[in-house]
Amino acid sequence: SMGLILAALVATIVLTFNSWRLSAIAALVCLCSLGLSLVSLAVFGYPFGIQAFIGVIGSVGVSINAAIIILTALQADPKAMRGDIHAICEVVMSSSRHIISTTITTFGGFLPLILAGGFFWPPFAMAIAGGVLLSTIISFFLVPPLFLVAYRVLKLRGQQHVTA
Repeated sequence: SMGLILAALVATIVLTFNSWRLSAIAALVCLCSLGLSLVSLAVFGYPFGIQAFIGVIGSVGVSINAAIIILTALQADPKAMRGDIHAICEVVMSSSRHIISTTITTFGGFLPLILAGGFFWPPFAMAIAGGVLLSTIISFFLVPPLFLVAYRVLKLRGQQHVTA
């Protein structure tokens, strides 16, 4: 059943972007989120147990949202689709308000559990909050250049749009 779930997740992401390359960019953000969740646990000295494991999985699910927002906004902008670097910067800046506000509210929502959650909740909350916060930063600096690389590779091959 886990294979079926993963296949459905991959299919959903690929159908969202209509592109294997853009889906790979989103998957890379997921992998970064996984690693950054573990880093946040290690930096603050929380143990890795079942609570932290569930938090890491939750962080990956929440963290992909920033990449999806940025990539869909880039796909919707004709200048960004042509590889205009200034247009790509504008698109990312225009979508940053929504991404930053959701990241701050997510982190703020888990802060009480991190600070006063007893023994059970802090690893779970730190894995999610740390992973989401750090992967949002990664999304802003990793997704636009990778989008541009994907565009340029397709341009060299003579294709018009970033598609599968």
